[in-house]
Amino acid sequence: MSCLNPTLHVDDFTAEETLWFKPFTKAQTLVYVSEKGEKDTLLFSAIKKESDATRSLEQGFSNTNYQTVNYQFSKGSYHQAALMSDGKTRYEHWFVNCYKSSAGYGSLEITFIGTFFSENIQHIQKLNDSTYFFDSKKADYAGMNVNRGILSFTFNTHLGVTQFVDDRNIQWHRMP
Repeated sequence: MSCLNPTLHVDDFTAEETLWFKPFTKAQTLVYVSEKGEKDTLLFSAIKKESDATRSLEQGFSNTNYQTVNYQFSKGSYHQAALMSDGKTRYEHWFVNCYKSSAGYGSLEITFIGTFFSENIQHIQKLNDSTYFFDSKKADYAGMNVNRGILSFTFNTHLGVTQFVDDRNIQWHRMP
């Protein structure tokens, strides 16, 4: 009978995993300005927590917990999400997505303006206690689901993304 009623405990997210969520305790609108005076306004959501369960003989029995921070570009932003095949709907983006399952699998994914890190997350460069540098050359994918991509970005565990360099090699800084 124990085979039909397994323990479905999901481990808590680790301190290393939750580190990426710290700046997003509430929704926020951030403005980035390029050296050329162009603007990007990004609307970051607060941390969204969800759970689901799989209960089938074909797929097994497990519980999965998710944490996600989504973002979107304002209409007037220089950078935009790419259009889907319908020509009307833009792709949705998340900055960080993390999940863990009682079946023993999980993932941490970080993506910003088309630069996606998951399996290559170990290539993130730690600059100091709270600042990390993401180089698109070391990402799993670059230029994904955006009209214009970036070369790199800097993330601070207290502030979020503080600056980035676009694919024209133009620097963008977050406005205070």
